[in-house]
Amino acid sequence: MDINKPIKRALFSLTDQAGVLDFARQLISLGWEIIATKETSSLLKENNIEAKDFSDFFKIDDSYPFPPTLHPKLEAALTANSENAIDLVYITTYPLTSGNDVGGHTILALAAKGNKIPVSKKEDMHYVIQCLQKNNNCLPEEIKNTLVKKTYAKIAKHYLQLQYKSENLDDLAVIVGKKLKQLSWGENPYQVPADLFKTSGQDSLALPNFEQVAGGSPCYTNIADFDSILKTIGLAAETFFHHYRKQPFIAIAAKHGNPCGLAIDWRFPEVAVEKALFGNPVAIFGGEVITNFEITEFLAEKLYQSEKLKEKYGRLTWCLDLIAAPNFADGAVKILKQRKKIKLFKNKNLTNPQLEKSKWFYRMMRGGFLRQPQASYILDLNELDRKQLNSNSEILDSLIIAFAAAWTSSHGGNEIAIAKDGALLSCAGGPSTVEACQTAVSRAKQHNHDLKNSIFTADSFFPFTDGPGELAGAGCQFGLVPAGGKYFEKIKNYFDEKNVKMIYLPENIRGFCRH
Repeated sequence: MDINKPIKRALFSLTDQAGVLDFARQLISLGWEIIATKETSSLLKENNIEAKDFSDFFKIDDSYPFPPTLHPKLEAALTANSENAIDLVYITTYPLTSGNDVGGHTILALAAKGNKIPVSKKEDMHYVIQCLQKNNNCLPEEIKNTLVKKTYAKIAKHYLQLQYKSENLDDLAVIVGKKLKQLSWGENPYQVPADLFKTSGQDSLALPNFEQVAGGSPCYTNIADFDSILKTIGLAAETFFHHYRKQPFIAIAAKHGNPCGLAIDWRFPEVAVEKALFGNPVAIFGGEVITNFEITEFLAEKLYQSEKLKEKYGRLTWCLDLIAAPNFADGAVKILKQRKKIKLFKNKNLTNPQLEKSKWFYRMMRGGFLRQPQASYILDLNELDRKQLNSNSEILDSLIIAFAAAWTSSHGGNEIAIAKDGALLSCAGGPSTVEACQTAVSRAKQHNHDLKNSIFTADSFFPFTDGPGELAGAGCQFGLVPAGGKYFEKIKNYFDEKNVKMIYLPENIRGFCRH
């Protein structure tokens, strides 16, 4: 850990004086010298805390019609090798309702420029002092860098407030990213240039934090699809952990970011891979695979080619375009690279996939963008449903699989997913719920999946009994659907008559995504 030289001098210029007496006493006990603007200096002296007035310290005798805090001597103290060097500034700026605090923001900017310690929040000041006390009156370099980044963000938001004439920071949303790389093309080949940007944040599973270990530059669609299946495996893994306090081996085979196969096994990863690939083996041509386990040479062979695939569909190789995993064995990379178009990405944190934890989700639209909280619902069963399911873990496993698939797929709305024996049998959507149910059943039968005693989930309520009729008639014995709709009681009675055991989620819990 890099440690700065001991900090000796701090400048206080505060609109909000809360906590300043304790902060000053703690810094002085560490051997610091405090310089403060007039109001803060007076407060400190009234409480018998030694502090030098800003003008006295810098020997500023001239009279100005404004506070002298932007004097060139202060700039020298923050950005040059001055005998009056200041190592930390603690500035709380006043709100726009009181005016444009050019001075406070400029001092923070000068401190950041001069590689000093800029602090603008009481919470951060408290943390800085704690660090100084623990680190022999020195501050770790990474903490200072974090404070500098916070300073730049604060300054940027201040001037955006001025630009948009908004007094409330909550009325502004700023999305800033740094270009990470140019992609091979956009959503369509003519959409060039296409670029991948990285935003700030500590998400270890953010896509820019994956290392590409094979393949050429991905295109826009590769990254967009990758992002979608990352959400699916995160939702599945967190839901399994919520119910079992552990997670199984999970494999997802997808096309356009929609899971065509999603399978688990508690003992053997190769079983999960096999089931996932054969969920819809036709659809995943040119698709994506993501796992929460390392791809060994043995698994790479299964992901590259299959005699069973050749026997049933006349094609030996899977022709996958993207695979993401925690790691790839060297031999596995060599096997998978036989597919010229393949891109391999690894991130060790995929052994524990999780949903994105940032507060907001943004969607660009013409003339602006939409904002809403992240979709973060993890299936949480009540005591009665949990007791009913825990007696049969195979049903619970399949229910979680169908839930994760329906809640993260986008086949056109009204998503229906069907699973059985720890594997997804089909997932479909449509302009109407009944069409989505018909398509889901048809897709499963097309690949000779046995729907008897299967489990379904729906991401929204059933408006009529026609969709439930398709599912019950196909052999589904268990289902999960949000409550609601004009005919909710009629739907419940229908499933009871058909002996389909049901879980009804609260009306406000739905699984819409990618609108």
